[in-house]
Amino acid sequence: MLSLQGTYSPGRRVLWLLALIWLTGCAASHEVHIPQPQSTALAPTGMATAAAVSIDITPPPGMPMGGYSVMANRGQGFRTRLKARVVYLNDGRGQSLALVQTDLAAGSLLVHHQVAASVAAATGLRPGDIVITGSHSHSAPVNFFHNDFYNKHMSSGQWLEPDFLAFVTQRISQGILQAHAEQRPAKVATGVKQVFGINRNRSLQAYVRNDNISGIDVEDPEAKFKAVNPDLNMVRIDVQDDTGIYRPLAAFSSFSVHATTLSVPVEVYNADLFAYAQKDLEWLIAERHQTPWPVVHAMTTGTQGDMAPALPDRGDNTFGHHHLDWRQARALGQRLGQQAIELFESLEEQLTDEVQLASAAREINIREHNRIGDIELCQDAAVGNPVAAGAYERRTPWLAAIPFLKGGNLMSRRWWLTDGCQGNKRHLGFSFIQPLVEPKDSFPHIVLFQLLRINDTAIVPLPFEVTVEAGRRITEAVVDEWRSADKPLQHAWITSTSNGYFGYATTPEEYQRQNYEGGHTLYGRNTVPYLQAQLQRLSADLRREGNIYQPRAEWRYQLHSNRFLPAEQAFSGQRRWLQQAQAQMAEQEHVEDYLAWEWLDVGPSHIDFHRPLAHVEVKRDGAWQPLWNHRVPVSDDGYDLEVRLLDDEEAGMARYQLRWYSPMSGGQYRVVLSERGGQQALISEPFRVSF
Repeated sequence: MLSLQGTYSPGRRVLWLLALIWLTGCAASHEVHIPQPQSTALAPTGMATAAAVSIDITPPPGMPMGGYSVMANRGQGFRTRLKARVVYLNDGRGQSLALVQTDLAAGSLLVHHQVAASVAAATGLRPGDIVITGSHSHSAPVNFFHNDFYNKHMSSGQWLEPDFLAFVTQRISQGILQAHAEQRPAKVATGVKQVFGINRNRSLQAYVRNDNISGIDVEDPEAKFKAVNPDLNMVRIDVQDDTGIYRPLAAFSSFSVHATTLSVPVEVYNADLFAYAQKDLEWLIAERHQTPWPVVHAMTTGTQGDMAPALPDRGDNTFGHHHLDWRQARALGQRLGQQAIELFESLEEQLTDEVQLASAAREINIREHNRIGDIELCQDAAVGNPVAAGAYERRTPWLAAIPFLKGGNLMSRRWWLTDGCQGNKRHLGFSFIQPLVEPKDSFPHIVLFQLLRINDTAIVPLPFEVTVEAGRRITEAVVDEWRSADKPLQHAWITSTSNGYFGYATTPEEYQRQNYEGGHTLYGRNTVPYLQAQLQRLSADLRREGNIYQPRAEWRYQLHSNRFLPAEQAFSGQRRWLQQAQAQMAEQEHVEDYLAWEWLDVGPSHIDFHRPLAHVEVKRDGAWQPLWNHRVPVSDDGYDLEVRLLDDEEAGMARYQLRWYSPMSGGQYRVVLSERGGQQALISEPFRVSF
């Protein structure tokens, strides 16, 4: 198998397509109808308030992981949990926002609408006041989109999983309701810091085609580290404790890097490098400031369309895939986390209780409304040849050796008949065959254009993977509309893969190169000018008219569905240990040593991965207490414990494995497994680490 950096590839199934065979299997039809909520207006309180919570959304084992399409594994367990982090803000003037970050491959319009409908009555939040972002981890489930195309192609399992959709919706709704109930007087600060060495441009040949880019030598090995978006953007939130002192509560931030430090062989759910960047800040700030509440760091992905993680460059790959290296993922994530901590602390002097919030949201069917001014978007989506072979360093094995499929190759793009809206895109499987196997109405075509203002900053959620230069053009257009305002915008930043997923958005110049990113810009070469014009208009309308919310007339979707989560099964067995600590020594440099335990437990439908399950304790002064490695807990909420389902057993039970990677020496330890299925906790035999 081979990983694909940047996103999943519909071209993973290209072998079938080229043979004119497309296997879709049997799929049920599932209608999703979401009643549009009627929100009640918030009464002004005269005081800014806020709250933040972190909600676990780690699903049971078995969900296909999104990002690497048919080559992706199904999640056997988890290492670094998947979270939804909710930051709730109320400006005291009658406006509130719910900023939701998830450790998923993307947000979902279905989840967004269902959450909005669920929380409106209790919170007064309108759908336009809520954003649900995805960090774009390629080791997290999907199959919850509002269109058949990405439900079919983004993971190794086809179609919508209704139970996963319901699970994520319920968990995020719970988080928003909890945050709304826990509001405290608040102060906020906004800021930005430039950070280099975390990302690099993986599509440099396309980037230098931009008319406004000059002075970059593509042969310079350092150029890819300079042709980046270095901005780490942040909103810091402090709230008042019970003594009246303001202490840190949360950060909502964004950095432009693909969450793809872990390659295709990964077998367990994880949040990739964002896990370390988020949790390092959460734990350090809580400890440093002695907060009486958990600190929340909700980090989103920015204009990461052409931004690869700055791992050691192993070169391109054609016939295989790069190995899995958790150490490198952690090191890069913690470097980003350190920069986030520094920015967070630097914002302390800028904290203010004068908070002004605003939202503007306009839901558009871009197939029906594909023109704005003199800019016309393709009415029909099309997948380009380069999508089949994948992006640099994450190629699809063997297909990348075919010149017609490898992005940037002269033969992967058209040289005649290029005047149409798709320009020089060579359609995967030919333009007359592709619609037969991928109906045009199966592609995503409902975009929630949205702007969220927090004081001098505008957050611009988009369901695209936006390239660096595309993002600059869009955000400049948004800010320009406020130049003459009494309170102009100082910053605007994009959160990609938010409220859904649409593939990529490249500039017209980048599109001409037809690298992977251009081939996956579904609606053609005018995609970015169209997005820019729509958001510029929305920004102008927000400035003139105030808060805007313009939904479609109805939220109704007809989708194919499938089941991947474990079926509900009664159990009658007793949980017990099957194997005490066994050492596994690493034989390769990129592999870690670990200790492993096995135990019998309730089946996967009852194991509740979203609740704490395993931690290590150390004996000190005759008493057992939770083990910490500096400020990182040695638990399944930390970095080094991994839980896996091994096999189903009789009586509704299952066999599981716990791994402790890079275990600490020097103490007497034991493993504790929390209760499950009404059965008491399991405690391992005491042990010492001797390797």
